[in-house]
Amino acid sequence: MAYSQTIPPLIPLSKQIYRDDCDIIAIRNGQTLHTKDLKDAVISIYHQLNTSKEHHWALVMQDSFHFVAGLLALLYCGKHPILINPLHQDLAPYFQAILTDNDAITAYDWPNHNITNITQLPTHNIDIAFIGELRSTSLTLFTSGSTGLPKPVNKTLYQLEYESHLLSTYFGSLSQHLFIASVSHDHMYGLTFKIMLALSNRATFVCESIQYQEQLAQYNGQKIIYITTPSLLKTLDCKITNVECDQVISAGGPLAYHAAQYSLQCFGKLPTEIYGSSETGIIATRTQVAADIPWQLFPQMQIINTKQQSKLMSPLIEGAEPLNDQIELIDQYTFTLKGRTDKIIKISEKRVSLTYIENQLSQLAEIAKVCVIPLEQKNRTILAAVVQLSEFGIQQKQQLGHFRLSQYFRQQLKDKLSLVTIPKKWRFVEQLPTNKQGKSTFIALKTLFDNIE
Repeated sequence: MAYSQTIPPLIPLSKQIYRDDCDIIAIRNGQTLHTKDLKDAVISIYHQLNTSKEHHWALVMQDSFHFVAGLLALLYCGKHPILINPLHQDLAPYFQAILTDNDAITAYDWPNHNITNITQLPTHNIDIAFIGELRSTSLTLFTSGSTGLPKPVNKTLYQLEYESHLLSTYFGSLSQHLFIASVSHDHMYGLTFKIMLALSNRATFVCESIQYQEQLAQYNGQKIIYITTPSLLKTLDCKITNVECDQVISAGGPLAYHAAQYSLQCFGKLPTEIYGSSETGIIATRTQVAADIPWQLFPQMQIINTKQQSKLMSPLIEGAEPLNDQIELIDQYTFTLKGRTDKIIKISEKRVSLTYIENQLSQLAEIAKVCVIPLEQKNRTILAAVVQLSEFGIQQKQQLGHFRLSQYFRQQLKDKLSLVTIPKKWRFVEQLPTNKQGKSTFIALKTLFDNIE
């Protein structure tokens, strides 16, 4: 993909409700939603929230069009949007109220929070100019949280919109494309590629999350940009009817070369891979036309390698941001990734690599996948392992039972780890829990051990 020299003017978030009423914003269950529908939704929510005393609102939407309407309304009201989905009680201190379209979120579970369901609000017939200008220009989202609770990350609209500018310069004009995603709009990846990039380019997005090739097939014949993850691409079935995509974008983890080839066979395109993080935004990109293709930095990005840690200089952040990956620079524009460095925790004042423990367990024939997380038990930190067993491992569990199999795994680690760093708790699952970004989050893994001694 060559960088485009000219792109049409992008539309900032503050100007979205002033687009032509007939502009198509989104498609929901095959039905088009226009700027007029967005205006009506924003006005309805604005009327409900403008006089509320709460400032920090959790924005929890299942539908991406509802998400955009809720985000805009909160910003016009001068509220601070907190992007959280799914909701979890451990994150409750970050917000005072909840804006949602989900009937399952009720006062029974959240008695101390004001809950507003936008699907139950009345409509208001007033001119959109009545709500004035944006009174807030920032939001908070969360990292996925692989070794602990998700960490809040603050973003300004300027950062989000400048990121769209960089991506539009890379991809060229996108106004005729249809943005479809398997990932959530609540996280940085989905927010950037499904929401901000589509809106700024006056393109259309599909409201629903599209997880399966069969779902994607209904949009065949359109200029599809499919925004997805390595965990989905590696499970593609090339026997299913192919769907021609104009672009396939992958982020959220390493993509194996053979999985990239699946995309080429099923979608007619090799994925454009994106390297970045919630803290930094986009950093680099590559397309695996051959195995081990290096990453290329986006314009204005610079990586500085030191003995301790690699750091990023980027127009999307302030200062130098430490990176949680081992990076080997080829030149000032390209590099290779050599693995993660951030799954390091302290137990009994000792630095422990969760990745090292996972790698040791992954070598065993009984284990297909494993995640190790820290848990607090009686004022001390212990480790817990969530194991997806291989077919051989399932047979062993049937013969030995849960306890004896976990003791076997502990025995295998005793010559490689100290006693305090061998997992004390074990859960065996058919499949590791993952979110729409294809990641196993700390919250989802921790839930497997809740209320169990």
